[in-house]
Amino acid sequence: TTALGADAVTAAKIADDAISEEHLDATVITGMTELAAEPADTDEFLISDAGTLKRIDYSHFKASPGMTLLTSADITSTTSSIVIDSTYINDTHEHYMLILRGKDAGDGIQMNMRYRNDAGNSTITSNYAYRIGGVAENGGGTNSDGTNLIRLSYNHPGSGANEGFNLVLHFLSPRSNLVPTSCQWNLSSANTSDEFRADHGMARRNDGTEKHGGFVIFFSNGGDFANGTNYELYGFKK
Repeated sequence: TTALGADAVTAAKIADDAISEEHLDATVITGMTELAAEPADTDEFLISDAGTLKRIDYSHFKASPGMTLLTSADITSTTSSIVIDSTYINDTHEHYMLILRGKDAGDGIQMNMRYRNDAGNSTITSNYAYRIGGVAENGGGTNSDGTNLIRLSYNHPGSGANEGFNLVLHFLSPRSNLVPTSCQWNLSSANTSDEFRADHGMARRNDGTEKHGGFVIFFSNGGDFANGTNYELYGFKK
């Protein structure tokens, strides 16, 4: 019943396999503080590698989701544009997806897009091509080559109580210098007469060697995004 002194039992005094799980106190684990969150990438675990104990960082075996949330924002006052820069559009991911919902502060104005340069600090205002059209019975469409912007809305959204919009936009291969950066999108909204409209489109920058570090979405004629607009930007894992 006498307690052992500090360091009285050393590894040299314990035979191989002399201590098994039946000799271990379960509170070695259950008595520890609960993490209660996903481990950090550098948190370490102990494993048996073919009978040899080794430590391993969590980053080596954690699940890898297809998409990663990069940023999100709620617009609490009118703003002229939504800018995504190279903080988020960089070499970490190949492709991106933006989910944007809200409404314009004006009425019946066109929603547009432009890319940003490689560094993400300047907007490009030339040499775009796009195709956009209404879906099903809404019909109609338009296209342009060599224009100074990408038109996202064929039917201009209204700003009334029931006239908000939802946009899903894919921003593809912005960091490639082999194919032109392209985007594809679907936009549901209502026009100034509160008639439901559905648009879809595709566009690109006509330069396959140019890399891009972001994009900007804005309305024509000085229009603004209204209070209550919000968005999430996701990156697709390589």
